[in-house]
Amino acid sequence: MKKGLILFITLVSAIFVLGQENETEQIIIPLKIGFEGQAAIADTSSTLVVAEDQEANLAFNDGVEFYSRGDYQSAINSFNRAIQVDPDMFKAYYGRATTYMQLKDFDSAVKDLLKYQSKYPENAEVLYLLGYSYYYLNKFDDANKYLTMANQKGHKDVNLYYFLGVMNFKNANYNDAIEYFNEAIKIDPNHYFSYNDRGSAFRMIESYDNAISDYNKATELNPKSSLLYNNLGSAKRLKKDYDGALAAYDEALKLDKNNYMALNNKGIVLYEKGQYDEAIQTFREVIKLKKDYPYAYNNMGLCYYKKKEYDSAIEAYSTAINMNPDYAQAYIHRGSAKEMKRDFVGACADWQKAKELGHPLAEEYLGVCTEYKK
Repeated sequence: MKKGLILFITLVSAIFVLGQENETEQIIIPLKIGFEGQAAIADTSSTLVVAEDQEANLAFNDGVEFYSRGDYQSAINSFNRAIQVDPDMFKAYYGRATTYMQLKDFDSAVKDLLKYQSKYPENAEVLYLLGYSYYYLNKFDDANKYLTMANQKGHKDVNLYYFLGVMNFKNANYNDAIEYFNEAIKIDPNHYFSYNDRGSAFRMIESYDNAISDYNKATELNPKSSLLYNNLGSAKRLKKDYDGALAAYDEALKLDKNNYMALNNKGIVLYEKGQYDEAIQTFREVIKLKKDYPYAYNNMGLCYYKKKEYDSAIEAYSTAINMNPDYAQAYIHRGSAKEMKRDFVGACADWQKAKELGHPLAEEYLGVCTEYKK
């Protein structure tokens, strides 16, 4: 390194991982068996000889009855019997598919729905149910395909628009996601999932006032959800409404004292307020709840860095890296702490590792190493 040339850089971006931002509990959609008006056989007690088609219909009707009672395994057995007697009874495949969906056996549901669709390719409800099933199988391309087809054929359902919104959100198409959530809310103004996820989409495009408004509405509709208050706190933090953010996180923790994400995010706010000791204590509480949470150690390291306690910072970052060897941001941070201790070789090694892991700012940090080697 050139004599007298000592380069110090502060953290370019003290990036915290905020934990989970969206409500993830599964939506249970009431599924109705509507079999195109085909009449059930009401009374067969006096039938001495049951024709084959009557036997299949009897089994089918039993399946519908068991389904309506919530006895799904018996319903499946009855639909199985109907299909054994008449393999071309397509309504039995439909009934069995909806029953599998209630049991969250979506692989089996898809097989039956595709069988039904082979006979009735224009049935919008079946296209919707296929999209629904693929969504929960995490096959989002197929889910998007069938939900879009169902929508084009006139099927309107709050969850159809909600799912399309979620998938666009996952693909970072935030404005499109907002439009789908808008449609969901038009159908059901009390659909708190859509308010929550629209709020997250607004947050991603930095429309924080709209995000806060949507999160507030979601908590109004579902005041018992800890995760919704966590999201509200995150939006308020980004608006630098630190007191409002802390109040939201405290409400989340009041509802669920084990919500380590809300506790981690509370620590972030304390860090941003410059209350480093309080933040460190909060991150320690996170670790008590979730010992293998590397983000809390990384965040703790940032607090020690601000306090110029570089050995403690390096120890915290190292723990985060031991938990997650691919945690690029922790390498960036540890490199900066090593730099402050004049360990340029160690700092450059950490930044090089961050570059190998694809960190977008690593090259900027490595510029220091170019000067060091001269």
